[in-house]
Amino acid sequence: MVDLEKLVEQVKDLVLESAKFTKVGNYSITEKEGESYNIVTSADVAVQEFLQKNLLALVPGSGFMGEEEDQRDTTTEMCWIVDPIDGTTNFARGMQQSGISVAFRIGKELVLGVVYNPDLEDMFWAVKGKGAYLNGKRLSVSKKDFEHSLVCTALCLYRKNYADICAGVLKELFLKCADFRRFGVASLEVCYVAAGRADSFFEFRLYPWDVGAAAVILREAGGIIGTIDWRNGGLKLSTDMILDGPSPIIAANCRENFDKIGQIVIEHMDGFNPAEYN
Repeated sequence: MVDLEKLVEQVKDLVLESAKFTKVGNYSITEKEGESYNIVTSADVAVQEFLQKNLLALVPGSGFMGEEEDQRDTTTEMCWIVDPIDGTTNFARGMQQSGISVAFRIGKELVLGVVYNPDLEDMFWAVKGKGAYLNGKRLSVSKKDFEHSLVCTALCLYRKNYADICAGVLKELFLKCADFRRFGVASLEVCYVAAGRADSFFEFRLYPWDVGAAAVILREAGGIIGTIDWRNGGLKLSTDMILDGPSPIIAANCRENFDKIGQIVIEHMDGFNPAEYN
């Protein structure tokens, strides 16, 4: 039996220690697959290597899923899910909006999440059933209805062929909500919903490492997060996370707002081909 409350304190310490690699000014930048909008820095690699080594040592027999080098352990019963620097473009440009994200999965369930902004020194964390916290202060989602809500969102950066679907969704959302924010770092944006800084979130294609940790934090703050699931035929709004590949992500402060965004997304997915999505 894993003591999650003890484990989260150890993870927080490791995340803080890993942040030292983000303070090194002379890091290299490489384009992934030659795409100008998809970059990785040597800091991303250093953070992931440090966390992989030390997280696996915390729980013997656990697996690892990380963004860099596309590591995808989806079969081990207990698994770490890590984005070493979510928002790499922000990080490389000194925008102070990036996050080190660590989630822990047992079976099909996310049970622990830590998201840390090393520039602002904001540490979000949660353990299932124990509440969500930011720098020691307990978090709670807002009570805003959709008309008054601030929505964090973005176009589908790494698959620009989905621009029309995203644009259609965003236009309809924009006409019905108060305003948008686009920070370029999904893990922090979902945490901002948990903290009541924003009220909902949508992106069309994200991986488990992008939002796994933030999902635990949001749920423990009283919010709701899920996806559009097509695995059993049709398109279905679901509060279950897809943890073995990319998926649309919808997050909100309440079920009503979650359902509203989900239905709008489904309406704009006419002609969507799952075979082309992964």
